[in-house]
Amino acid sequence: MRVAFLLPLFPELLIRLSVRGRGDFPLGLGYMAAALRREGHEAGIFIPDGIRLGMEKVWRDLAEFRPDLLGLSALTQNFMEAGRVAREAKRRLGCPVIMGGPHPTALPRSTLEGLPELDGVICGEAELSMLELAREFDRGGRVDLEKVPGAAYLKDGRFFANPRPEFINDLDSLPLPAADLYRSEKTSFGSSKILTSRGCPGRCNFCANICMGKKFRAHSPERVVEEIERLVREKGTFFLQISDDCFTADAARVHRICDLLIARKVRVYWDAAGRVNTLQDEALIVKMKKAGLVRVVLGVETGSQEISDLMRKGTTLEMAERCCALLRRHGIDIYTSFILGAEGETLGTILKTVAFSFRLKPTIASYTPLIPFPGTPVFEKYYKDFDRPGTDWTNWCSFGPFRPCEPRQTRLSYMTLWLCSVLAMLCHLLYPPQMLRLFLASVRFAAMTPR
Repeated sequence: MRVAFLLPLFPELLIRLSVRGRGDFPLGLGYMAAALRREGHEAGIFIPDGIRLGMEKVWRDLAEFRPDLLGLSALTQNFMEAGRVAREAKRRLGCPVIMGGPHPTALPRSTLEGLPELDGVICGEAELSMLELAREFDRGGRVDLEKVPGAAYLKDGRFFANPRPEFINDLDSLPLPAADLYRSEKTSFGSSKILTSRGCPGRCNFCANICMGKKFRAHSPERVVEEIERLVREKGTFFLQISDDCFTADAARVHRICDLLIARKVRVYWDAAGRVNTLQDEALIVKMKKAGLVRVVLGVETGSQEISDLMRKGTTLEMAERCCALLRRHGIDIYTSFILGAEGETLGTILKTVAFSFRLKPTIASYTPLIPFPGTPVFEKYYKDFDRPGTDWTNWCSFGPFRPCEPRQTRLSYMTLWLCSVLAMLCHLLYPPQMLRLFLASVRFAAMTPR
């Protein structure tokens, strides 16, 4: 079977250029393509950016590839474009078109009913589903979703959703992502990214990680270090982004990864995301820095414990303070994110959040109005009526001043939340000690860059 994967354009130009220009390889597509190729199928990955690689060139490349199936990867951010691509693909290619990713996983019925051009949706973790789909194609010469686990489809106007396969527990059984299929395979500035685990133990009510689930599953430390060594050796990587939702969920595993990096003298700098409750051990932080850690991304979200509990963060403000103090003590840059407009948010709790963010003294902090992603508890509670065919998702995830609906989980208007986020960011960036922290961080990064 010949399978083409396409990542439709994002509305934000900077995201498009980042995906193609920073070596920010779409790992989900890479894993699926690699799994298919290992079983003898052919796979291609197509990622336009609208400037250096426009859609007309992508359509020509797809026609030359002659796919038996086109798979589209859709988040809420690019869902409207994904719908346009599905319609155009049917006209130009005539092959079956399916869609996967967080948005269709969360809303499979309304996705299919609103896009009759789609032949089906693959919900959740997709490697096993795609392999079974390809096997069915080889057996019957056509795409048959009725026997594919995790597939949702319409038949005679009726909606069907097959049971999803079990999550893949042995991630080491998967081949390395097929990075060679990506056009901009050579990373700029020597940066790459990897995924060392799937799932997050957190239960945050705003998190859209619905494809990988809540069960934490991880590659073995040996597999992780093998992949890092390959990136350093073959692609000249000197800076690595670990894209896990929570890299530090298993402290013993992190210790082992760091021990291997140190023992094998792997020269690479890296960053990772973690939860503050998993970074309370100073010995672990010291070892991570020795192994190359330079930056940690923390979702602190709020400076109000009451709001944090409503968010189901499962952490305390004291944990955040201790975590940031330990990271600062050992010279590790801290990127903190805060969400404004959670359930129960008021101007008073926003002021608490901004004050708390200053107390943590991060290298940089971001403040964004809450996005009610489909599939999250917040969406299910307050926005379920948008789960219908024909909903216009344009600007649903926008960081700008306009969104298609007013917040329902707080009495504050969206314009108020947006203005608060902008003012908080300006206050943060223009605060003299913060300006110094940013300057020193840029100097450190410049010192890392190979001459």
